[in-house]
Order: sequence, then C-alpha cells, then structure tokens
Amino acid sequence: MQVTVEEISPVEKKLAVSIEWPRVAARFDEAYRELGRGVALKGFRKGKVPRSVLEKLYARQIEAEVRQRLVQESFYEAMQKHAIMPVVEPVVDDMKMERGQSFAYSARVEVRADFEPKDYFGVELDRAAPQVTPEEIDEALKNKQRELTEFKKIDGRAELQAGDVAFVDLTGTLGDRPLKRDGAMIDVGSASGGEAVPGLGQALVGLPLDAKDRDVTFTVQGAPEGQETPAEIRDLVGKSVTVKVTMRDAREKNVPVLDDDFARDTGEADSLDELREKLREKVSAQKEKEQERGLRGDLVKKLLETNSFLVAPALVERQLEVVLQRARIQMAMRGIDVRNVPLDEDRMKHDLRPEAVDEVRSFFLLDSIANKEKVEVTEADLEKRLAEMARERGKNTSRLKAELQKENRLEPIRHQLREEKTLDLLMSRANITVKRD
Repeated sequence: MQVTVEEISPVEKKLAVSIEWPRVAARFDEAYRELGRGVALKGFRKGKVPRSVLEKLYARQIEAEVRQRLVQESFYEAMQKHAIMPVVEPVVDDMKMERGQSFAYSARVEVRADFEPKDYFGVELDRAAPQVTPEEIDEALKNKQRELTEFKKIDGRAELQAGDVAFVDLTGTLGDRPLKRDGAMIDVGSASGGEAVPGLGQALVGLPLDAKDRDVTFTVQGAPEGQETPAEIRDLVGKSVTVKVTMRDAREKNVPVLDDDFARDTGEADSLDELREKLREKVSAQKEKEQERGLRGDLVKKLLETNSFLVAPALVERQLEVVLQRARIQMAMRGIDVRNVPLDEDRMKHDLRPEAVDEVRSFFLLDSIANKEKVEVTEADLEKRLAEMARERGKNTSRLKAELQKENRLEPIRHQLREEKTLDLLMSRANITVKRD
C-alpha cells in the first residue's frame, strides 16, 4: 500500500491511497468464499455454487463490500503510519477499482491542530470582594417565605379572591394566534398572572370556583420590571382580549408572618435576626461561587487570546448546533415560544459562531495543557463524582455507574473531571487581585 499525505491546512489533510492488486484480489477471494458458504441456488448444493455464477449474480454487491473493507482497513493503517488523529469521519472520494489494477482513492480528513500551549501560568485576574445588599437578603427571606407557604383547599366561599392560586384551562386567541393552555397556574390578583398572559390574574378575581368555558375579558400587560414580555404577546400589550376559562382547582395561600416563630419553623435559626445573618452568609457564598465561575471564564478567555490555533470546521459546525439549541432553551425560559415565533436561524448561527469556535478551542487548549502538565483523573476522583451524582439523584452509586457505563457516558465524565482539575491547577497559579469598593 502506498500513501501520500498533503497538508491542506493545519487542521485538514488529504490522503492519496493506492492498494496493489494482489491485496485487492485476496479481499475479493475472501468475500466470495464467505458469500458462497451461505448461498443456496437451485441446481447447486449449499456451499458449492461456482464462483463464476456468484460473480454474475452478486458482482456489484461484492465490489461495494470489498471497497468499503479496503477503505476502512487501509485508512486505519495510514493513520497509524503517519500519526494522524482525525477528529471526524473522513470524506472519501475518487475511488477507482478495475480488475488487475491497484485500487486507489483519496480521503480528506480534519485533524487536531498541532500546537504547544504557552503562558498559561500566572494569568492576571481581577475579582471584586463580594458584597451582599439588604435588598438581596430581603429577597432571600421572601424566597424562604414562599418555600413555607401552605396551599389549602378553599372552604366557605364560592369565588376566587386575590391571593389565591388557580389552575385553569384556557382557550381562545391572542391576536391572530390560537391560545390553548391546560392546567395553567395563575396567581389570582397578580399583575403578572403567573404562568399565563400578564393581566389575566387580576381579571380572575371573583370568578366562580366551578366556572366552565367562562368568557374572561382583560387588558394584556407587559411583564414586570426585570422580566421580558413573551414575544408572542408583545404587540398586544395594552389591548383588550377575551379568553374562555375552565376551573380545574384552586387553593388559598397561607403565607407565614416573618417573625421569630417563622425563623424557628425553618429549622435554621432561633430568631429572625439570626436567620437574616444565615441567609447573608448563603448569599455571600453563592456570590463567591458565581465569581469563581466568572474568573474561570475570564482565565480561559485570556488563554485563548494568548494561544492562537485553528480548529476543524466540522467540529465548529457540530458545536454550533449545541450552542443554537442552548439559545433556544434560554429563549423558552424567558417566555418566548420558539415553536410559534419564527427564528432567523441563519442570523443566529452567524451571531453564535464565535461562541462555538471559542468552546471548541477551549476544549483543545485545556486538553493540551492537561497533557503537558500530566493532569490525570484517578478512579478515586471518578468514584467521588459518581457518589455525588448518586446522592443528588437518590440512587445507589454502583447502580448509577453501571447505567452510565452501559450508555457510554462514563468517559465524558472523566473528560469533565480532567478539565476541572486542569482549571483548578491554572487558578491556583493565577495572579488574582481582589478589588474593594
């Protein structure tokens, strides 16, 4: 076998492969022998059909199988001989196969760029001292209050009132778009309306608990400050709409008073002042974690600026789909119905491509640093992570490990751990300046 390698770019190579006829002929012999053992034709005993007959009936099938086998085994040999590590499947073309002549083909393959990581220790980073405001403590206290809020079945009245929570089926139209929601949760009397259209919550005050297909008219409102109004109703803000409402269930909220008894009910403190201090510590710790994530992102960004190298286009395209799906999920979490709102995906891909490129580059950069610094993931590291995952999921560690192994998901966890250990090493050797106001 003869192989010539042409470098098209630092991340793409072209191989020209030629396999001499004796080897090709041997593969044909093997293929016809294997075929002959299982073929039964009228007039011949099983396994005794002459090759000339098999060639007349199965020549095209056998030739395709031989081509595929020769390409697979020769490409692997070429990769080993020339130390080429493809990152995606090769693109094979220009195949030429004629009896008595060498079988030739070419293959374009994208590879990992060969580069030496540099200047990754001593990166200059700035971090602000975490500050917790009274407003943030108040919000944490409200969240704790919501956690202990009780929802009781409504007794002694037949209509909804402000402060209730209603579960309703909605049908109708919003402008020229159909509306159908089953079991939507509504904060009755709320300007935001909970999960449904902003403004509906206020209109439900006084609605009978047994209402069925009741017309409810209300004025669509924009989302509260700090939230984004869903795109599908943005042009309806300030306009009056009518929808049909059917009650499924309703609950009365029993909101606890913020006092020392409330603090004791949480099981975290003996007084409201002590609870506020505990929450301040939690908020501060959360801010430190967020700062740590931000610092790691800043560190990787600076390393990418220092280390310039290309990545395979196919990997970028693959990662671009991941980034695009992540963007869709984020839009959905902001209340944008991506199923009904037309998206300019070409524009989104154009805008998100740099992010995809950086994510692929960061993977290879951190992997190269890990190789250079001999960062390894031990079995103890893996077992510790699996134990954490098992606790979070309420599963047995051994069973979880067996499930992940069956689904081929252990290796990605090893890669993630190796990346985390590499970032730990880089952060421990960075120059971090704490800035105080």
